[in-house]
Amino acid sequence: MSARSAPLKRILGVPTAILLGMGVAIGSGIFRTPGAVAENLPEAGWMLAAWVAAGIFMLGAGLVTAELATRYPRAGGEYVYLREAYGPCTAFLFGWVFTIFVVGGSVALIGAAFGDFAVELFDVPTKHGGLFAAGAVAAAIAVNSAGLRVGAGVQNLMTTLKIVALLAVVGVGFWVTRTPLESMQQVATQVDRSMWMAFVAGFLPALWAYAGSTDIAMMAEEIKDSRRALPRALVVSSVAMIGIYVVTVLALLRVVPADEMVGLASVHGEAMRRVFGPTGQKVMLAVGMLVCFGSMLSALMATIRVTFALARDGLAFRSFAKMSDTQAPVTALVTVGAFAMVLALSRTFREVLSIYFFASAILFAMSYATLIVFRLRDTSFPDNIFRCPLGIPVALCLIGIEMAIAYSTYHSNPQDTVYCVGIMVFLALVYWLFVRQNFDTKRHNDG
Repeated sequence: MSARSAPLKRILGVPTAILLGMGVAIGSGIFRTPGAVAENLPEAGWMLAAWVAAGIFMLGAGLVTAELATRYPRAGGEYVYLREAYGPCTAFLFGWVFTIFVVGGSVALIGAAFGDFAVELFDVPTKHGGLFAAGAVAAAIAVNSAGLRVGAGVQNLMTTLKIVALLAVVGVGFWVTRTPLESMQQVATQVDRSMWMAFVAGFLPALWAYAGSTDIAMMAEEIKDSRRALPRALVVSSVAMIGIYVVTVLALLRVVPADEMVGLASVHGEAMRRVFGPTGQKVMLAVGMLVCFGSMLSALMATIRVTFALARDGLAFRSFAKMSDTQAPVTALVTVGAFAMVLALSRTFREVLSIYFFASAILFAMSYATLIVFRLRDTSFPDNIFRCPLGIPVALCLIGIEMAIAYSTYHSNPQDTVYCVGIMVFLALVYWLFVRQNFDTKRHNDG
């Protein structure tokens, strides 16, 4: 049965939508990146500023996405907005680059963090981290292939456990005070160009911790009363994560000073070691693995809908658009998961992070620009659509930040970013040489 003749069932409610948005984001980021933030910003004040700034950015992205998602509540999210704003060529480019680098890259990133925690927990050589990562990706594919209800149920449980784990860290951090409050208020007095470059470098890993909070829009077609539920889910999940992350970082700083976080793969593990000894560290590493696995489940469930929508429109292999009886795109899941395993086995966490940010910065900048296109194109604002406050200025601000991120990641990892650009150019050529004619013929026959 083709995807066109089989509309998706609206299975997910508002609570699941909120938990899914938080579930994608709360994962390897908050457990893996505090040390990376501290490498560039080894002062508590600047660290907290980076985490708050990243949260505000994602809140703005959530507001823009809420308007776009209520305009076009279809599976695929940003892919759909680009298709409606710019046409099938841009949508084709977005869908394939998103599938390769953002879906595959984000899952590989989470898997790499899972592997980092595993090798430290089991005290095995670092080279085996990729094997742990690949195993976790395979397990996440298996759970999501069981169907939407099963996957949503497991991810809701995992998200709840993740929030409980973070609250436990907060409780320990505020119970055992190691760092005087005065030192946590230090902020550099000189703000020059090098300081801003350091802030951007610290902002990126903090932003990774929030990444994915808008992915629930990609499942709009499967959410009940999506026009009301999506804005609530996007805004509530963003605001909740800002609060959770800032309080968590504050708690960590009370146990592990900012300058001592530098280079730590698991600041949470170090904090628990200082409070409870080696046993506490082992427990937190196990919790970090659990959190990463839950995040992987949520990420695959949401982002794979872009690949599904791409195939449903005839712009990808038809098998990617096939849903099982339990509403799972199994072929797409397995294919993307296999690519994520390759990345996890061949690249380090930091290398995959730069690939992810370069590709996503370009793609999401294009997506935010669609709000401007729709606002200028419409003579009046449609009824029953969420209106993003200060929509065009917010979109322009997000676009500018994404371009700055792309520039920064190019300078930090030029080789992999050049590969990304090369693949984008190759995909554009594939569309114009092979896909366009078949797509136009198919659309004409369907019409």
